[in-house]
Amino acid sequence: MIDRKDLLKVLYLLLGVFATGIIGYSVIERWPPLDAFYMTVITISTVGFGEVQPLSDAGKIFSAFLIVAGVGVVFYAFTTFIQYYLRGQFQNIFGRRRMRKKITKLKDHFILCGYGTVGQAAVETCRSEGTPIVIVDRDKDAIEKTTSNGFLCIEGDATNYETLIDAGIERARGVIITTSDDATNVFIIVTVRHLAPELFIIARANFKDSVPKLEAAGANRVINPNYSAGQRMARFAVYPLVTDFIETVSQEPGEALEIDDIEIKIESTAVGKNIREAQSYSKGASILAIRKKGRNIKPKPPDNTKIEAGDRMIVLGTRDQLRFLEEEKKDV
Repeated sequence: MIDRKDLLKVLYLLLGVFATGIIGYSVIERWPPLDAFYMTVITISTVGFGEVQPLSDAGKIFSAFLIVAGVGVVFYAFTTFIQYYLRGQFQNIFGRRRMRKKITKLKDHFILCGYGTVGQAAVETCRSEGTPIVIVDRDKDAIEKTTSNGFLCIEGDATNYETLIDAGIERARGVIITTSDDATNVFIIVTVRHLAPELFIIARANFKDSVPKLEAAGANRVINPNYSAGQRMARFAVYPLVTDFIETVSQEPGEALEIDDIEIKIESTAVGKNIREAQSYSKGASILAIRKKGRNIKPKPPDNTKIEAGDRMIVLGTRDQLRFLEEEKKDV
């Protein structure tokens, strides 16, 4: 397997041969550096040009050894570079095919546009929660980083329809837009809305004034990371214990309690039950809020509220308790 270290070794060998030739002709024949360099090039390349000046016996012997060593090194370097290039091309071709094949099998995943600092934090959170995500970025270095980290990714412009279609937007659960340019974010929102009018979009605003513009473009939620960070710091300062609790239950998947957003599907065991029955069935989960389809979210719903397919609930409980509400009905 040829890697970049091998390429560096080959480069050092080539430089070593050239340096040897230049120094050798300069010392043996007392030629100026330019003549020595030219003679080294035509000797190693074996182009058949005549000598710059008549060679002495020592110069002829040196040239013979330089030809043997130089031609061997040049041939080795050529084959190494060809192998490295072809391996990279094959990896790119077959790697992209495997990647696209995996993406076509995804459903209810998120598409993240922009793998910068904010995007990386979002992706790591999705990974820790076990949520599938596809990264879209037009920067090759960013794509290489995502691939090395084991994420599914597509190199392309998220403002293009084809790129988002390749990312599986018709099967996606939502889009997270985290590029550092608000104008680009607006274009991405408009493109997403054209392809998927009902899809949930979370967008980053780099300036406070951009928030209403991104919302007007069609984003469901807009977050200014700098402003949000300042708010969180103030809450930690004013309400340290409360903030610690919220951070623990909402951001640490390994802790005893979690807050989750659960969509009630038609096959869910919770369908047809009321809030009290669902909480009892789940062995202690607390339903904090519910949103009926087409209505606003309702905190602290009454115990007799009927749960229907299509409802979304915010639930506090352990992972096992939450799983009871998500699992499918079993045939009796």
